[in-house]
Amino acid sequence: MIGTRTAIALIAAAAAIVLTVSLGNWQLRRADEKLALQAQWDRAWQSAPMSIAGADVAVVARQLPLRVQVRGRYLFEHEVWLENRQMDGQAGLMLIAPLRLADGTVVLVNRGFARRDPRDRSKLPEVGRPRDEVTIEGLAVEQTARVLQIGENAPSREGRPAVWQNLDFDAFERASGLAVAHWVVQQTGSSEDGLLRNWPRLSAGVDKHRGYALQWYALAGLITALTLFFGGRALRRHLSAPGRTDD
Repeated sequence: MIGTRTAIALIAAAAAIVLTVSLGNWQLRRADEKLALQAQWDRAWQSAPMSIAGADVAVVARQLPLRVQVRGRYLFEHEVWLENRQMDGQAGLMLIAPLRLADGTVVLVNRGFARRDPRDRSKLPEVGRPRDEVTIEGLAVEQTARVLQIGENAPSREGRPAVWQNLDFDAFERASGLAVAHWVVQQTGSSEDGLLRNWPRLSAGVDKHRGYALQWYALAGLITALTLFFGGRALRRHLSAPGRTDD
């Protein structure tokens, strides 16, 4: 029989091979999942917008992402700026504003990006705020992009909207007193109001996962080759000296 140390080494090698192959398989599954997600986003961008009324809020939540059209009036007194955002290589803020539909339902609209004044970071951008009823088209998404949050959100002050790091639906409802749909309309279309809407398309990033999978499979192959080499050598040594053990 082979020695105890050799047996332990073979068991450890087998476990390492199983682990690395499993990790490679997991990376390939993640790549497939992301491809499916990207296809879903592409279909949403290419589809005709669905006209949304208050009764459709729950339906939209089950179909995200979804191109939608909503009509209502902005409640600018409750708007929120999200800081530390970027678009087209510029640093700035995103403007989130609640839109009240005809039946009283409130949805949050990511109106777009505005460049921050580099000389005075406390100064908020000047943008257009339509007071009449408006029709908005965009992509209904689960959330806005999140950034690393440090400290507390800046509250609103008289004549000045709140500046937050991340959008939180529950926090927004507490601060505004409004009940809102727990998804966001990422507005598209004209930027005559001074806001940019060059939204980046979702990138699946499958090449990264496939690269990681290749690395794990290569490591599994290396461990297999080394195991066969050293295991074979140990076996030959054992066969050449029948009365000898590795203990």
